[in-house]
Amino acid sequence: MPGWNYAFSLSREAVKAATPPGTVRLIGKNENRPQQHSITQHNGRYVDRVANFPVPTADPADPLNWARWRKFSCLAAVSSYAFVANFVSASLAPALPIWNLSFPQSPRPPEDLVQFIAFNVLLLGLGNIFWVPLANVFGRRPIMVFSTLTLFIATACGTMTSDFGRVLAIRVFQGLGSSASETVTPAIVGDMFFVHERGGWMALYTASLASGSVVGGICGGYIAARLGWFALFEVNAVLSGLTLLCAILLVPETIYHRASLCLPVQRNIPRTSRFQPRTPAPYLSLVSLPSMHMTVPSRFVGSIDQGPSLTWYQTSSSSDLSSPTPFRVSKVSKQNRSSRATTANAIASERQTPFTFLRSLKFGMYRGNVLYQFKKPWFTLRLPATWIVMFQYGGLVGGVAVISSVGPLLLDLPPYQWGDNSGLLFIGALVGIVLGGLYTSLLADKRLKQFAKNQDHGFAEPESRIPVLLPSLAVATGGLLVFGFCAQNPGRYQWVGLEFAYGMVSFALTQVPSIWFSYLIDSYAQLASDCFVMICILRGIIPFAWTFFVSQWVQRDGYLIPFGGFTVIMGVFSLLILPVIWMGKRMRIATARYVVGNQ
Repeated sequence: MPGWNYAFSLSREAVKAATPPGTVRLIGKNENRPQQHSITQHNGRYVDRVANFPVPTADPADPLNWARWRKFSCLAAVSSYAFVANFVSASLAPALPIWNLSFPQSPRPPEDLVQFIAFNVLLLGLGNIFWVPLANVFGRRPIMVFSTLTLFIATACGTMTSDFGRVLAIRVFQGLGSSASETVTPAIVGDMFFVHERGGWMALYTASLASGSVVGGICGGYIAARLGWFALFEVNAVLSGLTLLCAILLVPETIYHRASLCLPVQRNIPRTSRFQPRTPAPYLSLVSLPSMHMTVPSRFVGSIDQGPSLTWYQTSSSSDLSSPTPFRVSKVSKQNRSSRATTANAIASERQTPFTFLRSLKFGMYRGNVLYQFKKPWFTLRLPATWIVMFQYGGLVGGVAVISSVGPLLLDLPPYQWGDNSGLLFIGALVGIVLGGLYTSLLADKRLKQFAKNQDHGFAEPESRIPVLLPSLAVATGGLLVFGFCAQNPGRYQWVGLEFAYGMVSFALTQVPSIWFSYLIDSYAQLASDCFVMICILRGIIPFAWTFFVSQWVQRDGYLIPFGGFTVIMGVFSLLILPVIWMGKRMRIATARYVVGNQ
């Protein structure tokens, strides 16, 4: 695929007709009347037929072919992991004031206690530098099991020590064991559901992800105050153990190769314009092709020496994708066809084995190339969407982490003096998460399908979901300022403003990862998990920096100035959504060559 100059030189009609990775034909065309959509009868009336993409194979082990109960049980298991991981992380925040009461022989100032939260949040992001490459090599199932095992062992060790340094080390390992919940698990959700289903199910996963920290914040203070500091780790150990059991029994391997065949494109292609440099063409994998009818620029069209039934098109000029001319696929020798047929039959025979419960427990995938898998996530920084999601998600999690750290300590002081009830601050966040999850699940996939139905070609574009984020980002940005203002001016009823502000920020916390993770999976396929690594790195660094320094900043300048600064930063991050809404498809055209060549 062409680069940036080419993509931004295309006419609007050419961009509309192009099919870069991520663009799929969701609504089929009527074969007899090409200008009309294919329709089907549903509940006594005729509606547009929505196509399933990716196209599933006949193999029962294909995650797209799993029975509904298996998909739902797997979704419940990974969602519970996301919930428990964040519950464990956040439950210590309202219990921080309990430390000096439980261990008077080792008193610590608030800025030291906040490190329990800061370093845990940091490892929640940085841990994915290891988990995702290992998942790409050994499969997602073993990494799910091993990460939950790490979380369980670290939490169990917390029940046996009151040393500050050891507890801090335990919090680091808890963050490491929890980190896969934000990268490997959304990839699992994307593997199981079709394009037009991902938005709604991803909203359920992200609601579990966000609500875990809220419920943990509500319960943590009560558990520590009523049952003691060690009881908090005991409860978390039980939850972590149940999560480990669910991961072992209910999460099969979801990485599935639907096609091992790749189409090599001729590399020695003459340059015909300044937009067509003489560079090697990629291998186009059938796994990553967005549709079985794809428009390919002329510099990538060559003699194809393999023979699947695909229609390739050679454009009449380098800047017009709207008037393709057919290109003839070269013939394949009978010997090669016979060899491929034998291999395909052997694979097909192996893949007809029933997908039983015992088969779902199987380990043993190994894809090799370990060093490359560790380097690959860093290459995704060339994709603009990676940067945008990094900043927006990191800023939101940073805002939530700061509020969850300073909020309970604030409500423990006059004029509030909530004491054990300081964790009730998280109720506002819980309301915001529930409303945000409902908002996303009702609108995200509906907007995608409606957009496809309104197009003559029936294409679905990943960018069609993005405008749903505009109201929530505006609300979340304003929520940070409201919290700072109410915290700066304490009063008898100012806690209402603190609750409302926390709910405003949490309203977007469900939507941003849900819609953006779906966008990355739709647009970049197998590269999405590598994008998640870079996103979670910054998602760990921003909350760590904000949480680590916010206590000193608040003591020096009060609450309004720090939270005003956070508001400005989050506002700038939120504006990054506008280029994707206006030019997202052009960006995908510009980066399609890299995406297709690195699946």
